[in-house]
Amino acid sequence: MKKLTPLVAAFFLVLPAALALAGGAGGVGFSGQYYHSSLSTADLGMTSLTGFGYGVGPDGSRVGGFGTAFFSASGSTAGGVGGMLVGHEWRTGPIVIAFTLWGGLGGAAWGGPEGTMLAYGAAQAEFGYWILPWMQLTAFVGYEAVRNVIPGPFNHALLQTPVVGLRIAWGGP
Repeated sequence: MKKLTPLVAAFFLVLPAALALAGGAGGVGFSGQYYHSSLSTADLGMTSLTGFGYGVGPDGSRVGGFGTAFFSASGSTAGGVGGMLVGHEWRTGPIVIAFTLWGGLGGAAWGGPEGTMLAYGAAQAEFGYWILPWMQLTAFVGYEAVRNVIPGPFNHALLQTPVVGLRIAWGGP
């Protein structure tokens, strides 16, 4: 127990400094796929609801995690993914501009009871504004790709499409 005491003391001495140097946020987002015949491989009519959280280093680097549920308007397709996000942000006053990569694994059912395991990836550009000292509103555009990693209903097809959405985050600038 005596060997552990210096480690606990060091942790509590370093914690305030780490919190002062790093920011971060967490929140929810809503997005929809934007079908364009030359940019999309399929029109799935999917919408997504995402929960996320990330820390921001003193240099603007972002690292965090997310969970996303997605579903089609008809209800024939539903699933979810979870994973990690990495990126970078630049701030000037209440304005935040960021570029973030999202990647993860999950599962979905496509038009029936059969499901499949998915790999998910997205690249997004964000424009955020701190509307309150603890609340940020963000609009984003990006490009998503989904592929099954275990043989399933869409037989190793790569689904890709542009995406647009809004996020609200709580945290500190």
